[in-house]
This record gives sequence, C-alpha cells and structure tokens, in this order.
Amino acid sequence: MNHDSPDGVKSQHPKKLIFAPGDIETPSTPDGTTTTSTKSLAPSQPTAKDITADEADEASVLRTDTSTPTSATEQDLVAHAARAHQFVSNPPLTISQLHPTNPLHQFHAWFRDPRLLPSTAPETCTLATASLPSGRVSARVVYLKELDERGWTVYSNWGSREGKGRDVFGGVDGAGEEDGPRPIPAPVDEDLQGDFSGGGSGGNRWAALTFLWSGLERQVRIEGLVEPLSREESELYWHTRERGSQIGAWASWQSKVLWRAEPESLLERRRKSLDPTLYQVPRNVDERDIDDGRKALEERVKEVERRFDGVDQIPLPPFWGGVRLVPESVEFWQGRKSRLHDRFRYVRVGEEHGDYRWRIERLSP
Repeated sequence: MNHDSPDGVKSQHPKKLIFAPGDIETPSTPDGTTTTSTKSLAPSQPTAKDITADEADEASVLRTDTSTPTSATEQDLVAHAARAHQFVSNPPLTISQLHPTNPLHQFHAWFRDPRLLPSTAPETCTLATASLPSGRVSARVVYLKELDERGWTVYSNWGSREGKGRDVFGGVDGAGEEDGPRPIPAPVDEDLQGDFSGGGSGGNRWAALTFLWSGLERQVRIEGLVEPLSREESELYWHTRERGSQIGAWASWQSKVLWRAEPESLLERRRKSLDPTLYQVPRNVDERDIDDGRKALEERVKEVERRFDGVDQIPLPPFWGGVRLVPESVEFWQGRKSRLHDRFRYVRVGEEHGDYRWRIERLSP
C-alpha cells in the first residue's frame, strides 16, 4: 500500500510515528543535568498545550516517510547500543527449581510468589481463540478465577455470535443476531476431542492463556482445549459476584454492535464538546450531541433491574459461566540478560491413573 509523503509524493513505506523511543539518548543541559525529551514520542495522547515547539520539531523529524534511518536523530539511535529493558531481576531458572511432574503445581508456586502483590492483579491473563474455517485469531484480557488439577478456569459471557463465544462453541444454524445470546453448550462425559452437545458447528476448542508478571520478569504460556463447566459449578462462582455485575451480565449481549458511524459521516457526528485537538476527552463527558449507543445499553440495564426487582438471588444466565482450559503444553519463561531467557515447557504425553504425564523440555530463547 502506498502512502502520501508530506510533499504529496507517493512513498513506498508508511510513515513512522515512533522510532525506538525507549532508545533515545537523554540530552544534557548546559549545567550538566539531563532532561527528558521523549514525551511527545510516547504512545499516549498529550494535549496540545503539553507539547512544546521543540518537542513538535523532534517528533516531526522522526516521522519520516521511509523505513530506513535518514535523519541525524535516527542515525544517532542506530549508532548506539539499545538501552531497552534488561532482564536482571532473577537468578537463572534451572530444572531443579521446577516441579518434576506437574506444571499446574509449578504454576501455583509461581502464582504464590510473595513478590506478586495483590495490587498488581497477578490473575490477569490474555485469552486467545481462533475462529474456523478462517483461522482468524482474537485475544482479550480475562481474569483467572480457579486452578484445579485439570486446568485453568475463567468466567465470562460466552453467548456472543461474534467473538470468543462463536470461536469456541461454533455457530447455530438458523439463528440470528436478534435471537439474543445463545446458551453455553453442556459439558459432555467423553474424550476431550469430542464435540459439545448442542454446540452447533464450526467451533474451535483450541485456545491459549498467557500470564505476564513484568515485575518478576516472568511469563507463563498455556495451550490446550476448552471445556465448559457444569451449570452447578458456574453457579457457585456466580453467587459470589456483586448484584451490579450480575445485572450487567444479563444486560450485555457481548460484542453486539450498539452503534456505528460510516467514514463519510464520522467527523461530522463527533461530539461538539471536544477540544479542537483530535482524540481529546470532552470537557464534559455527559455532554453529547449524538447517541453513540450507550443509551441503548443503559436502557437494557434498567429493563433487567425491573425484571429482577425484589428477587434476592438473581439466577445465572444460560449464556454466562465458566470454562476450563485443559492444558496440552505449559511454558514457564523467565527473563535473562542479553535476551538469553530461560524457557521450560511441559508437554502432556499421556494419562495414568487419572493423572496427566508430562515431558519437560528446555526451549531456545
């Protein structure tokens, strides 16, 4: 794809908005102190009043229309060794530190590391799924709620006809978007490779979870097959959620489009309360000149509140619940200096007396 350069000439390469901002050398002032001049290059959106003329000039220098270093600033960056983060917090990860037979126990040990403070939300993880037959991958952040001898459990709305619900459980023939969220298929007592009962067609049960604990320079990658929990298991967790979250679960048809604007009309329909600078927060977030779909969601919440008015225990929605990722492989990654990281992977090779059997491998960084 060609892109226009500032002088109107078509360029073969896209413009760079950021060029290795973490590697920009900190300049010295006449008094010998250092200043930071990379604020305008960070992937955040500073307001117009925060950007000085010098910073704007520096940013424009880096926004060249070629993918090779041409400016003096870029050449200076290439001439110096990268000053990106180096992984130095941990001693080497060796086989003697790993659980000899069970990656779930090893995960539990890492998860209970006292350096992982609750305030850092170590249960945060990324769930990746892929739809069939396209193979298109999508990922979203979820929270680990349970770990047992079989795998990792997360809870969510699985009734969407687009998104992770469709990726995992497949489609339902003849069902349309207006039919609402569809129920989670019931678990089946058969081999893990079998189909879900009542799950429609086209589902892909392969999924992956990734945990990143950057403060400890550790990462855990899990790949395996998804299985739904029984309704009774999901209800145990459902009743621990606050009422507002339960109302929200009933009200949301997750991933359903509530509003859209076509490219030709998008700028005209922007809020008039915005600052002149593009992408800035409105002066008053409640001041809208168009309906952007939030009202439809809020009306749905009110409808659900009326429905369950006077009900002490709100029931579990049929489309909401837990799924367990049953692992086929689990990798433990620990950062090391010079990017020579330690990586050990457990690969499931069978089952004996109801327990998984695992092979352990060291991977090249």
